[in-house]
Amino acid sequence: MPASPDQPFTTEDVLDVLGTAADYAAVAAMRELPEALIFVFDRDLRFLVTAGQAFERMGKPSAYGEGQFVAGAFPAEVWSVVEPLFRSALEGETRTRELWTDEQRHCLMVDAGPLRLNGPDGRPDAQVVAGGVAMVLDITARRQADLLAGRHPSAGFEEVFERAPVGSGLLDRDGRWLLVNRALCEITGYTSDELIGKRFDGIIHPDDAFNDREQRRRLLAGEIPAFQIEKRYFDAAGETVSAIVSMSLVRDEHGAPLHYIAQLQDVSERKDLEEHLLHLADHDELTGLRNRRLFEHDLKLQVARAQRYGEVAGLMILDLDNFTHINDLHGERAGDETLAAVARALTRRLRETDLIARLGGDEFAVLLPHVDEEGIAVVAEGMERVIPACTIDVGDDVLHPSATIGYTLIDAHTESAEQALVDAERTLRAARRSTPRRLP
Repeated sequence: MPASPDQPFTTEDVLDVLGTAADYAAVAAMRELPEALIFVFDRDLRFLVTAGQAFERMGKPSAYGEGQFVAGAFPAEVWSVVEPLFRSALEGETRTRELWTDEQRHCLMVDAGPLRLNGPDGRPDAQVVAGGVAMVLDITARRQADLLAGRHPSAGFEEVFERAPVGSGLLDRDGRWLLVNRALCEITGYTSDELIGKRFDGIIHPDDAFNDREQRRRLLAGEIPAFQIEKRYFDAAGETVSAIVSMSLVRDEHGAPLHYIAQLQDVSERKDLEEHLLHLADHDELTGLRNRRLFEHDLKLQVARAQRYGEVAGLMILDLDNFTHINDLHGERAGDETLAAVARALTRRLRETDLIARLGGDEFAVLLPHVDEEGIAVVAEGMERVIPACTIDVGDDVLHPSATIGYTLIDAHTESAEQALVDAERTLRAARRSTPRRLP
């Protein structure tokens, strides 16, 4: 360490002042701070050690390298204000100043104090100032929030804003939260401290981050006063939530954009209900399998793929034997249990890619993608063994259902989905004639 401030002051000297390896780790951690810049400078106002990233928004990162003049890292209008703070630090004083950068884009809090050399006892010598330590903190979000709240009567705006039942917040032009109300915190699960200063896009599902790009462009251009769009976001627990986002823009007296007003309405319950209703519309309520409407839609798509790309698939129709006899003899409940048991057996036996449906009554259908005629025959034989293995308790008796099966191949020559069903039904009737139905 130099004996006096007149001798050269190096990075090693700085580290000696900072002290232990734990301090070095702290310096390394500070390099990741997104909103702050911390640096040590010598008596010639040159950088010795820097940590943090905030000033990279305002200048060139290379301007903060060791040996560079501190003045070169600041815009001229900022340097004229903060230079006296650094000069005072070299005189042993600690001073703090807040200032706005050009066009009110960033508010900075600058704190500068002396860096003293260690004396013979290892403690800082009050008489020897070797340089200074400065911290520059970006407090833009906090100050903009204060300014916005100050523009409105505190007894009116703040209370109405805070108690609004819809999640509401103000965003700056960069999309960072300036103010948030209680409802918005409840919807997202975040506290106001966690949201203020953070980007709105930071919690949005990646697939929805830019689904309003065109609307925002038109809003900024003044072509529309506001817009609504549905977005998914991640709440504080990491769950995906659906919301309707309403966005408008506040401008100053000259028409320049000031900030966005965003409102979020949680529609997750509505989405869940819509999905449930859609499932009911497309699936059989008793078995949970596809219904005829959805299955015929899937079948049409498969026929189209076969005609266009040459895909080959199988279509299988299963008709339970003597199902009317089960209902008449044991009641509709036994019939329902039989249908549910067969549905479970089909689901367990077939592949996840196979599409299973209850066409109605006691008739089931299976669409088998990427299978040839030999493969269909093997699956049919398996079904003839699996279905009778089902057991349905009916009092003191146990039923073992059986089914007659017909199938056809879907390929480039298949004319239509309707024709495929007709062909499968034809083979089903032929199988029924050749094998008498047995009682379960």
